[in-house]
This record gives sequence, C-alpha cells and structure tokens, in this order.
Amino acid sequence: MTRLVRWLIVGLCLATVLPSLAAGPEKKLKMRIAVAPLDWGDRYWINDWQIPIEFRNAIYEKLVKKLLDTGRFVVLEREALEALLTEKGIKEENTGQSQRGKIVPAQALVKGVVSDFSLNTRGAGGGIDLGPVRVGASGSEARMKINVRIFDVDTSEMLASEEASGSAQAGSFRIGANIGSTFTDFGAFEKSPLGKATTTAIDKAVEKILEKLGKSPWQAMVADYDAGSKEVTINAGQELGVADGDFFEVHRVTRVIKDPETGAVLGKRTEKVGTIKIMSVEKKFAIGLTVTGEGFQPGDIVREVKSGS
Repeated sequence: MTRLVRWLIVGLCLATVLPSLAAGPEKKLKMRIAVAPLDWGDRYWINDWQIPIEFRNAIYEKLVKKLLDTGRFVVLEREALEALLTEKGIKEENTGQSQRGKIVPAQALVKGVVSDFSLNTRGAGGGIDLGPVRVGASGSEARMKINVRIFDVDTSEMLASEEASGSAQAGSFRIGANIGSTFTDFGAFEKSPLGKATTTAIDKAVEKILEKLGKSPWQAMVADYDAGSKEVTINAGQELGVADGDFFEVHRVTRVIKDPETGAVLGKRTEKVGTIKIMSVEKKFAIGLTVTGEGFQPGDIVREVKSGS
C-alpha cells in the first residue's frame, strides 16, 4: 500500500468520525412526571416489627432521587402531587380537556405498590419456629417487590404495569435483635438484607420506568402567545433541558374521543399548527419566535422536532 493511499484512508476516516465528535451526545429533554408515595398496604410488618413511617418516606425519597439521577426526569414537588391526586385534579371537563393539565404540568404519574416485603425462611436450617417465621435460621432470604404502574396524566390511561423485585440472602439475620436495631437507624437498614433487597427492587423499578417512558414523546404546552411580536411562551425551560435555538412543533387538539359508557377520554386527534424557535430560556419557561403558523393558543401542545421529520 502506497503512502498516498494510506493518507487517503486516514482522511476518509477523519471525515467520518470528526462530525460525530463535534455533534457531541444526543440532546435529551427531561420529562416532567409525578411520583406518588409508595403504597405499602400491610407489607410494612415483619412478624411483630413495623417498619417506621420515617423509613417508608426515606425509601420513597430514594426512588425519587434515583429517577432524578437518570437525568431524564423532573419530579413534581409534593404540593403539586397532592393537587394531582385530589378529586379536583382528576376531574374531566365536558370538553374533554383535563383539569390536571391546568393544575399539574406533568406527562405521567408513577404509582408503586409494595407487593412483597418479607424474610422467607422456608428451607432454612436451624432456628426456632415462631408462627410463620423462623428466628435465628440460616439460609433465609429477604425480599422486596414493587408493582409499578404508569398513568397518562391527561387521559388516566394506564401506560404500563411492571413488577420490580429484589432479594438478598439473610444468612443468620435474626428477626428479633437484628430487626429491632435495624429499624432504629436507616443507614443500618440499608445495609441489612431487607435494605439490600429494597435497593435492588428500586433500581429495577427505575429501569422499567425509564424504559417505558423513554418511548413516550416529550411534550409541553403553550402558556402565552403575543400576536404582535409573534412570541410564544411555553411552560418548559432550563430544568427540562430546553435551550436557545431549539425548534418545536405546535399542535392543537381537534377532536376528543370518549368512551360512551364511562365518559373516560380514550384518545385525542391533533393537527400541527406551526413551528417555533426558542430565543430565550428561563428555569421554568422559555420564549420562542414563530417560524411557521399563527394564532397559537394557551394549551396548544408543544412537541420536540425529531431529526428527519
């Protein structure tokens, strides 16, 4: 191979690689979601020991933090979540437009139900049977399972229902002394078999939420439109990853399809009414200029422009 040919090959490789390096990683907009506190039912009892409410709250906060750590979500503050979960927050107007969209600007609601939180000692050696639990047994297993349900905030449609479980060998973990000391300090709980099983279940739950919502298109809403200046304000800003120069399509709901028996919203028909380019970004909102279209209205849907569209 001649030197000239080698240089030509190198040049072709650089021409292919450099543009992709300059482009950097693919931009990801963050989705605004609501995460309800975990529903424990009666699963927070281990024999005669109850996991403290402070620990249950800490486990919920751990789930929220891990969702935030993915860099793909912004989780609603507690006050906004409470509004979403009230009757007023879920009432549908006769027009089919959800009150939730006006009270809580979230795309999805995540609800988790704890379906298992236990120490399984069946088949374990040693120990003494006390009812259903063998105290001091070896070879037992701690388990935590969460049923994760994801709902569309606007239509109440369940988008997904997944199980996320974790387990850890409990060894000689004792129901009495060990759990008694574990439930006095959350750091000790996290290091215990039950804590390790809980961490695994939460990690898997976050993976499933990320997988399911990663397939949902990002969207926001028009908050204000100035016909004179052609400026369009949207209810998404820096915290959702919106940046200067971003292009978005604006769509309007043209038809709401309801179940004739229940009145539940089954779906909506939309049409594109224009395109905007973001010129100024604040933390919670951004201002764009009209590129195409006119007569935008508050409540119009703002969608990401996909490459090649």
